[in-house]
Amino acid sequence: MDADLLNEILNCQNLPSLPAVAVKVLDMTADPDVKMPDLAAMIEKDQALSVKILRTVNSSFYGLRKRCASIDKALVLLGLGPVKTLVLGFSLVTCVGSEGDDGFDYASYWRRALETAVSAKAIARKLGFDCDDEAFVVGLLQDIGMVAMSRSMRERYHEVVRRAGEHEKLVRAEIDAFELQHADVGALLAESWHLPPELYVPVKFHEKPTACPTEHSHIARCVAFGNKIHAVLSADDPTEALRQAYRRGEQWFGLSESVVDEIIGEAGEAARELGGLFDLDTVGMGDPEEILARADRRMIEMSRAHEIESYAAREFAGGGEAGLDAMTGLLDARGFADALRAAFPDASRGVIELSVVQIALSGLSRAADVYGESVQDEVVLGAGVMLLKHFEPLGGIVARIAPGAFGVVLPRTARRQANDAAQAVCEQFGVHVGRWASDARGISELVHANAGVATVDAASMGVLKTPELLIEATNRALSAARGAGGGAVRAFVPKPRAA
Repeated sequence: MDADLLNEILNCQNLPSLPAVAVKVLDMTADPDVKMPDLAAMIEKDQALSVKILRTVNSSFYGLRKRCASIDKALVLLGLGPVKTLVLGFSLVTCVGSEGDDGFDYASYWRRALETAVSAKAIARKLGFDCDDEAFVVGLLQDIGMVAMSRSMRERYHEVVRRAGEHEKLVRAEIDAFELQHADVGALLAESWHLPPELYVPVKFHEKPTACPTEHSHIARCVAFGNKIHAVLSADDPTEALRQAYRRGEQWFGLSESVVDEIIGEAGEAARELGGLFDLDTVGMGDPEEILARADRRMIEMSRAHEIESYAAREFAGGGEAGLDAMTGLLDARGFADALRAAFPDASRGVIELSVVQIALSGLSRAADVYGESVQDEVVLGAGVMLLKHFEPLGGIVARIAPGAFGVVLPRTARRQANDAAQAVCEQFGVHVGRWASDARGISELVHANAGVATVDAASMGVLKTPELLIEATNRALSAARGAGGGAVRAFVPKPRAA
């Protein structure tokens, strides 16, 4: 690290600094015995800040049932953490600014900050981490070192940022040019503001979260994952960024791809709303549903070209074409039967539970008549991609077993877990089908998914003694689901034996 350059940056006269009210709030909240009326009175001394906080508290971002008219009431309804978070958030916007003629790209800076912050908060809350407020602030604060380096070095730094091109390459470019990186600078600046370690330590490690000290690692990983979500929301082609988000979501938090999709949708909407409340430029922020739709359509194109192939397809087809479906690249009916036969012996001996799910798409012929044959193919390909997202994280083996039907073999998966996954698929199918066939308005009214589930476990192994009987039970469940209407799921449950 270049210590002389670091001192030069940190001693620069025009570095951002926190407003006095934010500093005082930090001091007061460091006292565990702080009195809420005293804290409210301090915040209300800054009338503009108070108005912004109340406007945000009363927005759909927090979703309060009753309107909040005072900072004191906000502290009661939301608690200390969220209000402190808003004080710091608005203070950061004030001290950094959102525009300027100094050559720094403030619009991109704040877009990354907002999308990361709301994503980090969302993932922390979803996983039950008690650090969602801190994750939000660190998301806003993470790149403050870039601002410091920009104001100190001006064009020298801007040239390095331009040369890096993508943020993922920026740290290497900074170290090569200056023997220094923005994460270290930002952490030191945040520490000089007397921010607590749970904020400045994750700032230091937001680019390498796996190296963060254990006591702050949840925050660092939530923020780093938020950066992956930002990459999805800001990419021209979000496909590869989405793959990376799926990979990190599973590796760091055990998240399924469908849950990652939910977080992307929530974060994109929240960032746009919060950007308006923070008086920041949100013009470049895209619609998260449209972004996910673009990624889905790209994955469908890749599936059609067999660029997406499941692990199961490689294993059971032995790398050849035997047992593979020509359209989707998934296993075909023969490959499905092979996979079931391979898993069944352990289930029949009670070593594992074994579930099978069959998914049938109804209305495909009608959709082809109305919108053309190509729409039918788009729906089938999209359904195949979605099934891989939901079932492969469970160890599932997905196959296309008929023109409008899929089968999934789920070793070591209980009935309830298989049923829940099938329910999620059928519910989300109605949303996603409009993405896959974007030119076919109203297709979600024509095409539906149903699922049947059957499981070999301690309660059923005396009845479902062969793979054929297991398939028959799944077919019966699927027939019952179809009779219940589009989107329904039914599971085969054996009748209890008579005493």
